[in-house]
Amino acid sequence: MRWLIARLLFLPTLVWNLSLGRFLRVRDWWNQVDDGVWIGALPLARDATQLHALGVRGIVNTCEEYPGPEAVYRELGMTQLRVPTIDFTAPNLQDVERAVDFINDYRSRGEGVYIHCKAGRGRSATVVLCWLVQARKLSPEAAQQRLLEVRPHVVPNVYRRPVVQQFWKLQSATDHAPESSR
Repeated sequence: MRWLIARLLFLPTLVWNLSLGRFLRVRDWWNQVDDGVWIGALPLARDATQLHALGVRGIVNTCEEYPGPEAVYRELGMTQLRVPTIDFTAPNLQDVERAVDFINDYRSRGEGVYIHCKAGRGRSATVVLCWLVQARKLSPEAAQQRLLEVRPHVVPNVYRRPVVQQFWKLQSATDHAPESSR
């Protein structure tokens, strides 16, 4: 049922996002969260070229409904990680962990990463928030605040999502574990 509702709402909400971001310009299409880490809305083919110019080489696509401009990514030598998640829901823990590892891998090589969903508000915010929790050792609340500072229209309570709380607990357990058990 969620899938059907998300599919029915895809086009109207995409038009709304395009109106706010591209035509009225009241929202940025993407925002930089940290050095080499951007969050935003689904990239069109022309966006891939602009993102590449910013140093982005990795894309985390959380859209179940949108594969992205894959041919353009290939031409530009960009790699996309798909973690297909139904709109208006959160990615599962395994997908969040894969996405966070992907971001860390690209950042360790000095390459940028763009994390997106349809609007850059919910699914992608979940992934970026968890990355901030791990990489910057922030609490979920502090990571949420950081996201709201750079992208004010992210869902304001992403930090309360069960997957975020699960991720936080796992990180807390790992951070406090003795060296021999890591």
